[in-house]
Amino acid sequence: MSFVKRFQKSVESLHSLPEDASYVVAYSGGLDSHVLLYCCQLLNLPVRAVHVHHGLQCVADDWVKHCQDICNALNVHLDVIYVDAQPAQGQSPEEAARNARYEALQDNLSNHDCLITAQHLNDQAETLLLQLFRTASTAGLAAMPANRKFAGFVHIRPLLPFSRAEIEAFAQASDLHWIEDPSNEDVRFDRNFIRKELIPLLETRWPEITGQLSMVANLQSNNLRVLEDMAAIDLAESIQTAAHQTQPHMYEVVSVLSISVLKNLTSTRLLNMLRYWIMQTIGLSPRRKLLEEIEKALISSQADANPVIVFSAFEFRRYRDNLYLLKQAVNDKLQDALAKAVDWNATMPLTLPLLNIKLTAVNTAGEGLKHSLLNEPLQICFRKGGENFHPAGRQHSQSLKKLLQQANVPPWERDAIPLVYFKDELIAVVGLWVCKKYAVDEGGWLVDVSVL
Repeated sequence: MSFVKRFQKSVESLHSLPEDASYVVAYSGGLDSHVLLYCCQLLNLPVRAVHVHHGLQCVADDWVKHCQDICNALNVHLDVIYVDAQPAQGQSPEEAARNARYEALQDNLSNHDCLITAQHLNDQAETLLLQLFRTASTAGLAAMPANRKFAGFVHIRPLLPFSRAEIEAFAQASDLHWIEDPSNEDVRFDRNFIRKELIPLLETRWPEITGQLSMVANLQSNNLRVLEDMAAIDLAESIQTAAHQTQPHMYEVVSVLSISVLKNLTSTRLLNMLRYWIMQTIGLSPRRKLLEEIEKALISSQADANPVIVFSAFEFRRYRDNLYLLKQAVNDKLQDALAKAVDWNATMPLTLPLLNIKLTAVNTAGEGLKHSLLNEPLQICFRKGGENFHPAGRQHSQSLKKLLQQANVPPWERDAIPLVYFKDELIAVVGLWVCKKYAVDEGGWLVDVSVL
């Protein structure tokens, strides 16, 4: 069977493209992505190309011109995206470039587009060894899937069944011209060392080692599917319905799990389920260290423990018998806004845009604040700690912290609850209580909170 026919069968087995979409080729201008783009064009597939300019090589601008010339010759549309691929502290150059590249590719996709990249059999073998040396779990040893979900889109790798030698032979026979990236020769990078030094040595003893390593990755991928099936069952047992957030809040509750149910799982099964939960919920792949930290600090800890584990733009917290996955909405501007008092004439609504809420005084037939306060200068503040409050209908005042705990308000919601002050006295905790001193039994008013 010809190279192109094998490629066509590979693409068709991985994804069926809707009529209004395109295959989007991540086109570096190198050998593999050139063959990928060329085969798509030979098959008259709806295709366009994206070249990510990392700015890490002095010849990067020349590569852009090469890619533009090739795409013009193939009559393929090309987008060039410039990114900052400088590594952050503690981040490897490879990881920084990869993250920048995939973020740019994600932003370029639209509608029902399918991302298509050029990793092949040798790349799969190298990835397996890299993961093995990093003591990866089954998920890592499964290496690169041929088909995966990618930020709401589909990402396929139709060249995975092809070896580097097959791809190069096809390119030479087709008289293709490609870029040679000099950084691919630098064995200071782990992948290059494996490619240039380790695998050639292994091949002297085991000539079929590349295909065998790729087969191991496939077997691990099958094992991963079994583990994920089990994780889905465990997740269904432990998932909780998130309570509706009635108070203003700085965090979105993304997902909630029952800690009591989680404690019935063995440690191995628990870590497997946590990984699956995170992947399915937010689409990010957690490291084993994070999963072990969640188990130790949030699940196996004392019930009153209140640690916070940060992961990307998300947080894991424990409250009562539940494990919460929260999305952060806290920023410097919001923190500054929470630290300042806002004057309020309660005869008019008050908008707090950083909290995305509006406060309005509404009449009530039952308990509420005295109507005379509507014409007094009031202030809206937020909890700083140490406040005491005497709610109407109670015998004694208590610390606001204790009252919020008794009302089952999660810790991450407490600092965003508006507090109404009159002459330095706390007269209302919006949505919860009014002060006994300023309360009436009927015919008063309360503060209504609406989301903008």
